[in-house]
Amino acid sequence: MKKNSLLTILGILIIIIIGAWIWYQNFPTADASLANLKKRGVLIVGSDIPYGVMEFFTANNQPAGIDVDVAQEIASRLGLKLEFNGYGWDQLFFKVKNGEIDLAISSITITPERQTEMLFSNSYFNGGQVIVVRADNQEIKGVNNLMAKKIAVQKDTTGYSEAKKYTLENLISTYLNFNDPDGGASITTDLKNGQVDAIIVDYIQALSLIKSDPGLKIVGVPFTEENYGIATKLGNDSLMKKINSILSDIKEDGTLKKIEDKWTRF
Repeated sequence: MKKNSLLTILGILIIIIIGAWIWYQNFPTADASLANLKKRGVLIVGSDIPYGVMEFFTANNQPAGIDVDVAQEIASRLGLKLEFNGYGWDQLFFKVKNGEIDLAISSITITPERQTEMLFSNSYFNGGQVIVVRADNQEIKGVNNLMAKKIAVQKDTTGYSEAKKYTLENLISTYLNFNDPDGGASITTDLKNGQVDAIIVDYIQALSLIKSDPGLKIVGVPFTEENYGIATKLGNDSLMKKINSILSDIKEDGTLKKIEDKWTRF
């Protein structure tokens, strides 16, 4: 074989190899996570139960709530049966990272740290901070009305950080939790008695407060972002692509709003 012909062949081989590498980098072969799931026929979802209206057990010990309905909708649109299991918080993350469960749907806030360990969907729910006031309060309609108001918050929470943005720090009352305050009556009792003007708290906790007490109401919608996402094992790209497509569909067709309204309107 002539030297020139050999060089030509080597040149063609190098071009093919480089082309294949570029193709793989830009168009990687799809993983089998979605295909394997459909072959199995069952979507296994884990959640840390309970957490307000998001996930809880009914009187019949059956899981229910927003996250359960979202999981059921995803399974249905995938053409799969749903297996929804309860786990402790740390155990839940361990199982999803190791692929023991397909998805974790449990009011999981999307954070940069968690995204290094798990693959997250787009946000399907905002559980950020809201304002709770007495049901007859017509003055406070949003954060702009909190100036010089007495605000109650749970100690060492996002609510405390947010309250400092809108009122004087000496007007903020902190509580250990919503059932056992730092001395005195409960946080809701103080609100109803006029000891404080408003409570700043995350949306899910606020829903629990107004569900148990019709004398309270939530003002508006969350004014901070705390986006909840669905988590799966790193590398399950084809599955997550389909999950995001389904989330987009149920947002556009109103299904997600119906699910939220079902559990948040009391």
